[in-house]
Order: sequence, then structure tokens, then C-alpha cells
Amino acid sequence: MFNIFKKKDKVVISLTSSPKEPKESEKLEESKKYIRHKGISLLSLPDNYIVLDLETTGYNPHFDEIIEVACIRYSGSEKIDSFHSYVQPTPYGDDSIHYVDDFITKLTGITDDMLVTAPKFKDIANELYDYLGDSVIVGHNVNFDINFLYDNFLKCLGCEFKNDYLDTMRLSRIALPDLPHHRLKDLKEYFSIDGVQHRALNDCQITHTVLSKLLDYIQENNVDLERYLHPKRFDLTSLTGDVTLNDPSNPLYGKHCVFTGKLQRFVRKDAAQIVCNIGGCCDNSVTKKTNFLIIGGLDDIPLVKDGKSTKMKKAEKLILDGQDLKILSESTFYDLIEDSIK
Repeated sequence: MFNIFKKKDKVVISLTSSPKEPKESEKLEESKKYIRHKGISLLSLPDNYIVLDLETTGYNPHFDEIIEVACIRYSGSEKIDSFHSYVQPTPYGDDSIHYVDDFITKLTGITDDMLVTAPKFKDIANELYDYLGDSVIVGHNVNFDINFLYDNFLKCLGCEFKNDYLDTMRLSRIALPDLPHHRLKDLKEYFSIDGVQHRALNDCQITHTVLSKLLDYIQENNVDLERYLHPKRFDLTSLTGDVTLNDPSNPLYGKHCVFTGKLQRFVRKDAAQIVCNIGGCCDNSVTKKTNFLIIGGLDDIPLVKDGKSTKMKKAEKLILDGQDLKILSESTFYDLIEDSIK
């Protein structure tokens, strides 16, 4: 048994912090409550852009907070100006007030004393939002930073953060596929770059140097970026199911299913095979035959704009035209196939 809810217009977002540290399962469920309508992930660099880095109290923007923001604006390779601020998070502690734990202090060098007089994010939100404007944002694993900014701008200003962005981690994975890891420190070592990490302004400078080195490497080695903008997809229509595993009671049985975005638990081909084994069939694109569109993560998908892929937009149009088509979240899809993967 399952329910599919169609909410009017956009999903309502709640960013209220929990008074106690939530369990990891609670964090995961909270993070699935809405889709961020972010900009497009780019692989080409415009003449003007901003390199950005944050330091935070943790890894989850729903429960953790920003403690440092740094941005450097560039025109070509020339530095134009910069923005920097510490940010005071919510304090904790009974006997004494703390802003960061020992781990964060050891990692970043940021102490309670450095944050005690710092502004809260709401106090710098307008200035930072105006500084970023509509510039392309460059960063390493930049979706991490953008997610934190997106949620905080939305909470403080009621504005979505939709700037297009270029991720140097993604670029490095394309240019240097044989490198075991593609963390900023790995690329710093690979390119013999000096500098101290885990302070926002330093990381911006290191990221910009990494970007320059990567672009030089890509040009010198004729790395083809175009094919990563339009990667070759496996033809899902070629899959056939194991009829002995068919389940006529499953809502996917006999239905046409389409995927969009990146799934967390399966590669798309394997998820589609499960659907076929249940007795459904999978197609590559949304058509008038489509019954279910399953949505995975949309980060780093070039054709996503305003939080929706082209498949989602086509599905919504078909639904409004009266087609029997339902859009499933990734978690709902897993609920439907759970008995088939045990």
C-alpha cells in the first residue's frame, strides 16, 4: 500500500532546527522533504565568476550551520575583490557557551572566541546575496556550499539561490580519472600547490589555482568535456525481466517507468532491471505511455533548471493534460520495490 501526494506549486520547506542532535536516519528523512531549485552545473568557465568556500559546524545543512564565508571575484585570472565573514552559529552548552566542538576547531582552526562577536547569518545575508548576484559560482564539491547557502538564504530572505556553478571536483574526475581520490588536498598535492586548507579564504585561493591547473591540463591533453554534457545512456528498453519474479500485485507491474536524476542505492540500469523483473517495463524518455516517473538526485545534471529536469517538466504537462502518470520520489520507489530486493 502506498500514497502519492501531489502538492500545489512548490513544496513547503521547514528549516526548524531540532533541540537535540538527530539520528542519522532522521537526518536522511529530513533531507528528502524538498528539492532545491538550484542552477545548472557547468563544465565551461565564463570570463567573470566567484570562487566560494564555507566552513560549517557539520555536513548536513538541515541541522548544521555556517561559521565562515569567503568569496573571491575574478575576471579571467585577475582577482577583482573579495568577501569574508565569520558567522556565529547557535550556541550550545549548559555550564559555558560553545559555538564549535573540538573536532571543528582542530579541523579549521576556528575557535569559540573567534565567533563570540561574529554576526549571525541573517545579519550578512543581504550583503552576501547582493555580492553573489547572478555570478557563476566555482567551488570544490560546491554542491555542499550551495546547499548551505540555499537553505540559509531561503530562511533569512525568502530567496532561492539559483546561480549556475562549476564544481572543480567534478572537473577533476573527468580530467584525472586515474587519480585515487579527488579531494581538494589530493589535487593540491598532485599539482604541488602551497597553502593551508580548511579556512574559507585559503580554500578559495587553492581552489582557484586548482581550477587554473585543471583547465591547462584539459587543454594540453585534449580532454573532451562535451561528451560529459551529453553522456551516452544505456538503452533501458532493451532490458527484459525474469518472468518467474513477476509480481502482479505490485503497482509497477505492467506499467511504463522512466527515471530521471541519480539514484542513491542503485545505478539506473540495476533499478530498471528490478522494475522489469516485477513485470513492468522501462523507457528512456517520458511519453504518452509513461505511468511512473521516478526522481533521483538532480545535482550535477546539466539540463536541470529551477530544480526540475526536462523529463519532470514534460511529465507535469502530461499530468495536466489528463494522463494517468504519477511522479514518485526515490524513497517512495524504494518502498514499492522493497519486497523484490529482499
